[in-house]
Amino acid sequence: MLVVMNWFYEKTSFKEYAYDNADQYFQINKVKNCELVYTSASSNFSQKTTEDKGKLSQYIGQFYPSLAMEAFNIPATHVGTHYKLLQSIPKENHVQTVICAVNLRSFGADWRHSELETALNKSLVMSPNRPVLLNRLLVSLNAYDNKSQEERAEQRMAEWSELTLPYEAPMNSVSNWCAVEKWGDWSNPKRQLADQFIKQYAFVVDDNNQRIKDLDKIVELAAERNWNLVLSILPENIDKADSLVGPKLINLMYSNSEWIKHRYEHLDHVKVLNNIAILSSQHFTDKDFPTEHYDEQGRKLIASYVAFALRKHHSKAFASPAWSTNLNFK
Repeated sequence: MLVVMNWFYEKTSFKEYAYDNADQYFQINKVKNCELVYTSASSNFSQKTTEDKGKLSQYIGQFYPSLAMEAFNIPATHVGTHYKLLQSIPKENHVQTVICAVNLRSFGADWRHSELETALNKSLVMSPNRPVLLNRLLVSLNAYDNKSQEERAEQRMAEWSELTLPYEAPMNSVSNWCAVEKWGDWSNPKRQLADQFIKQYAFVVDDNNQRIKDLDKIVELAAERNWNLVLSILPENIDKADSLVGPKLINLMYSNSEWIKHRYEHLDHVKVLNNIAILSSQHFTDKDFPTEHYDEQGRKLIASYVAFALRKHHSKAFASPAWSTNLNFK
């Protein structure tokens, strides 16, 4: 009876539910037939209406026209989400190489304890290779991390107050650093943006960071599945951070990205690209909050770095698109 009920649900209302609440279920079925898979958040998309709307992943694919390439296109996701999606790809697949976008900002408290995590966790329940009716039942039972917004806000504030930074007071914690007078009072937009940069990037990555544990799982999964893995550390707005906050924050950003690179670059099946500083401030489309949203040329520049790194595994399929000759590197 359960088998029949699962079959009936899968053939009737399941797809409508998945489209509305867990569309990554369909992305898994899409990427399993591709040689190249790209995992990303909103950094993959255009945020402007006056430019080529091509995705960053599509620009990478244009260097390899003979290979099928698809991306997990889910805003607000991170390597923890991407691990669960990659894990759900059926073992019978055509994947050869996974390109994993790594947002340095996602290692910080603000993103790890984001209010968006509950909705992401809920939607991921539908992804594993289990009977869809069982997955739907688990959603109904709240069998996922469903902390309230208030609980996540408390976690953020606690971390910003309690975790020690490698500087003397008042820059020894995020809370203390944000309290330092800069660019006028709280109403000054520069002051607000400077404090946001501190909240997003003032941390020290170590073994206990959940995003590192997630990356470890992706690295292990790639080895088990015999996939090549490229970890692409995305550009951050270094110029703006430096002008608003100064070298102490920049040093943390550089040292964290290099720590991540050194952790994995010795592995034979892993290539790490530290692209944190390859874009100037003009390529970042958001001006009032630190994000990894890039203009068309910024996305193409990142795509070119990734595409050239892929030649190690797919040299015979490499072909430069016409637009690549017009790139102006920093």
